[in-house]
Amino acid sequence: MYKNIFFFIIISIFLLGCGGTNSNEDNTTTVDKYSYIPKEINQTIAIRFLNKATFGATPESIKELQKDGVVNWVNNQLNMGVDDNIYLKKMILLAKQVEPDVYTNTLDEYLDPNNDIVFNKTTASFQSPRYRMTSWFDVALNSPKQLRYKTAYALSQIIVESDFEPIFTRRAEALANYFDILAKNAFNSYQRLLEDISFSSGMGLFLTYNGNQKVYLNDANVSVYPDENYAREIMQLFSIGLNKLNIDGTPKKDNNGNLIPTYTQTDVNEIARVFTGWDLRSSWAATSDSSHDIYGAVGFTRGDFTHDLEFTSKYHDFGEKHVLGETIPENLSGENDIKRVISIIMKQPSVAPYISKNLIMRLTKSNPSPAYIQRVATVFRDTNGNLKEVIKAIFLDEEFWNDLKEDKLEKFKEPIIAYTQFLRTFKASPLELYFYCFETPDETASNCQKIQNAYLFNDTRDYLNQGPGLAPNVFNFYDNDYIPNDDYFKQNHLVAPELQIQTDSMLINYSNNYYSTLLRREKNFILAQTYEVDDETKTYDNLYDFEVDSPKLDWRAIWVYYRGDDKYILDMSDEYDVVKEAAGGSFDNLQYYKNDGEEELDKKVSFALINHLDNKLLGNRLSNDEKTQIVNTLVSSGIITNDSSHKAQVYQHLILPMVRFILTSDKYMTE
Repeated sequence: MYKNIFFFIIISIFLLGCGGTNSNEDNTTTVDKYSYIPKEINQTIAIRFLNKATFGATPESIKELQKDGVVNWVNNQLNMGVDDNIYLKKMILLAKQVEPDVYTNTLDEYLDPNNDIVFNKTTASFQSPRYRMTSWFDVALNSPKQLRYKTAYALSQIIVESDFEPIFTRRAEALANYFDILAKNAFNSYQRLLEDISFSSGMGLFLTYNGNQKVYLNDANVSVYPDENYAREIMQLFSIGLNKLNIDGTPKKDNNGNLIPTYTQTDVNEIARVFTGWDLRSSWAATSDSSHDIYGAVGFTRGDFTHDLEFTSKYHDFGEKHVLGETIPENLSGENDIKRVISIIMKQPSVAPYISKNLIMRLTKSNPSPAYIQRVATVFRDTNGNLKEVIKAIFLDEEFWNDLKEDKLEKFKEPIIAYTQFLRTFKASPLELYFYCFETPDETASNCQKIQNAYLFNDTRDYLNQGPGLAPNVFNFYDNDYIPNDDYFKQNHLVAPELQIQTDSMLINYSNNYYSTLLRREKNFILAQTYEVDDETKTYDNLYDFEVDSPKLDWRAIWVYYRGDDKYILDMSDEYDVVKEAAGGSFDNLQYYKNDGEEELDKKVSFALINHLDNKLLGNRLSNDEKTQIVNTLVSSGIITNDSSHKAQVYQHLILPMVRFILTSDKYMTE
């Protein structure tokens, strides 16, 4: 039956509301400027709101939102401080557990910018992407500062850096550092964010201004000009876009009705001159020393990706520059040259609507009205790009809240956000013990590294078609202007960017991954089964003993020591309790039936579970017909089919497939 589970994701039912109020909250005459936000938040609205503002609603976060109220909840999140270098720290600590003989320095020594100790330079470990991915998931699943890190993730799809750069496939600390910069500046000024990104080692390599030089003659007597890659993208993708915009995000046009470009090739050339003289710290090879430093040298074992670029004046163009109608005077320092050009870019009127629309699309709504964009862009403009105020404006806007109250579907859920919601809902926690094996383990995994109280996450592209820091290029995972091949979207000129990566093969892999995950990683199911160990039948009363014995067990335990498998434990105790109570207090009350009319108890517990999961995951958005269809499908195959553990069968034949049904439904995959 599991191979035949179908998808409910049907584009034609997605009626995405694109209209919005034209009222401006700054002109409200009410005492409460947010009077349109309900004082009491029901389950449906709470889940939909939190799925946008966090990495997934949880029972705990729903209660917190309902207790504090929306405005207080948002303000509390915005006022939480920064966790310095949280992604990099978690990555380094896991690396030190997995490869202690390689990473012998302390965390503080690796983070200290005033020494020559460089994390991962000597080894350029092939395992580093796993360490980096694990740190990202750890933060997404567990940090109480959800709005900060969700905003950082949204920013990572505007200011893109990814492992499209081959060096990062072994020096993944560059991406950990990149996410730390985004998180640090998520509620800072957008200008400061652009400055910090521009000085960062990872971006220097990703967009190829690392080692940039002022114009010079090469050995063939040909003039070599500075690389223009970053000079172009800092405008086109990171700030002002290709064409000038009105404050409401609509394009400006000249007297002939033509679009007006935001910049010229000359502007690109001049900005490229600004980004000269910068390269990686410690750029000499790991087998050499600082006396062999080569400006601009790049390699797997060259450079420091945990700290900023360094400046070498002999390669910098100190001349006067002319950018976007303004002049940058000669002889500024390399740092001030960059800060000056960014301040010029930030003055451009298109920055506010361009960045505001992008943030709205990533966080709340795929098709915001011009009025919604204008309200947010006005805040951006009037606060000089204060992202704290911008994010507040996005999540407290009247159009957004009217859509929530009217249950309008505002956007498709990104696959990775669907996944993190699943993990958070079912309390994905680290393993007490797992084995990191570089070779086939013996029966006690004595030839493997024991890892304690930690997660492990691998590349998510196989089943999500995306992942943090895994965009296929600088243009992100999908096109903001993507319109699905569907008459409703075409006729109404509606975009649905997230659908561009939700291909048939991705959806199949997405569903199959849930099945594999649910089958192997739920703690109660693990403990309810029997295993053959040393020619004896055995059950476990705790996970730690199961993890210790995992190398001796069958396929059900391979994931504990195979490094290509993710390491976390799910907890569906609440779901077991719902079934047990509906079954009259004991799983043994559920019996295998063979005759018509004997399945009433199966249906009773199934409806109890579907109602519980509908409330927990969707906020009661399933119709009665959808619930009945799911229940009838599961009951037709029977919940109890043999004499083995009834608790295990309840999970395998009822809880697991029902959760999977919902996780692949249209209600779950839309926001």
